[in-house]
Amino acid sequence: MKSTKRILSGVLTAAMLLGLTACDEEPAVSGGASAGNTPGAPAVTTTVATTTTDPDDNAPTDAGVKEVGTDAYTPDGNSGTIVWLGYYDLITDGSASEQYKIFNSELYGGDIEYVSTTSGAAYFEKLATMISSDDSPDIVRYEWQSFPTGMSKNMYEPLDGEIDMTSPLWSGMAETAERFAYKGKHYYYPYRITTNFALNYNRKSLEEYALEDPYDLYMNNQWTWDTFKQLLIDWCSADDNHIGYAGEGAMSFIATTGTSLVKVQEDGTAKNNISDINVSRAMEFCSDLYRNGLTYQNEIGDWVSPQLWADNSDRILFLGMNPEWTYGAAAGQVQNKQGAEDDICNTVSDFAFVPFPRDPQADKYYIAYDTFGYLIAKGAKNKKGALDWINLCRVYETDPAVNATKKQEAVNPEPVYFTSGKYEGLQKWALVWDERQYDLWQDMMDPSKFSFTFDDCWGFNDDLKTICNTILFDPMFHGESFTKLSAEYSPVIDSIING
Repeated sequence: MKSTKRILSGVLTAAMLLGLTACDEEPAVSGGASAGNTPGAPAVTTTVATTTTDPDDNAPTDAGVKEVGTDAYTPDGNSGTIVWLGYYDLITDGSASEQYKIFNSELYGGDIEYVSTTSGAAYFEKLATMISSDDSPDIVRYEWQSFPTGMSKNMYEPLDGEIDMTSPLWSGMAETAERFAYKGKHYYYPYRITTNFALNYNRKSLEEYALEDPYDLYMNNQWTWDTFKQLLIDWCSADDNHIGYAGEGAMSFIATTGTSLVKVQEDGTAKNNISDINVSRAMEFCSDLYRNGLTYQNEIGDWVSPQLWADNSDRILFLGMNPEWTYGAAAGQVQNKQGAEDDICNTVSDFAFVPFPRDPQADKYYIAYDTFGYLIAKGAKNKKGALDWINLCRVYETDPAVNATKKQEAVNPEPVYFTSGKYEGLQKWALVWDERQYDLWQDMMDPSKFSFTFDDCWGFNDDLKTICNTILFDPMFHGESFTKLSAEYSPVIDSIING
């Protein structure tokens, strides 16, 4: 290690909580939600989901320090101030606060100016206004509509030749970056592959009915559509009050076939795959779950959040939701009550997750995935500083020492105590990961362990999002005919993606 910089560290912040703020603008939805709702986000909304709502939660603690190496990327210490347009503050947010401390140190000599906006359409409107007035931010986060819509509207700087994808730092990411190339140019170099959705469950609930643990089925290469469906049948047959599946619609099942609803081609045109035989097979499988009474029917509300599911996980077997979010949010719901006196610390919860089951007809084990990273806005004034930030995020993601610390903090976190405020002297709750779940979570982001499928249907406009949600949710949760919906909406999809 050429040199290191000692940085104040929170416990299990950036790595564990990245997905908690790294969501797209769409809120997550659950089975039974109205067709007009948007899909579950690839990663979740805020750190509030897994931390206490206590106002003193951010009070000072005795958290330790991390060391970050500079072998993979050596900054010159002159990154300067970069302007960040976003709907959360990188300086304080769990997804990037550790990286900010490094960026703000002498090692990088950088700082971040936060320009606040709201998510969704207002975000892109604000970005367009700043660009047109020659007041561009330097960095913005990747959103689903960044590709292809943002790129087609010339909102970002091409980064070809600016980031060395052949370097050890970016090893393994070239194919992913190529996936987001638009008309021969590269605007987006994701520094992290993230999980999309998984099947979350409570181990204790399965044990009570002597049902097989899906993790064991997965490890024995027996976790398929068929074994998943049989487990739902066994669960729902055991008690009339039981619910088999709630959460994400059919998208994750389509992904296991290796197919997507919409695929953007290298020349910028897009292909509508709604008539593909694999899409039809997956939709028929999901429709059959509804016909057999195995899917959620709004029994406890329109949307089942991870927290609500945690309180009802003895009734709802599977929640199809982002595992990084759900694992922490469910544990926090049970262990991290308001206040600190009664928190359950240093304890692994009964919650678990597995990937969506393998398509028995597929040639590989495909799962949906997502990515996270930053783009440089068109007209950025501090492009160098923005590139330093992007490379720093990749360093933080890949540094072996940092990753070893991340895992240690995940599965065996050192107790941290409040040093002031009304909870002074009490231990601050922290999520404790089951080691095998942590390893599986890492595997689900490893292209050597899974084949990844990404659907471009969310990258166009709100009309297409609504259409896709209708197609993906209504047959699975409301009994609508996929054949009928496909015939009705396919021409509309064509007009939107290539209009």
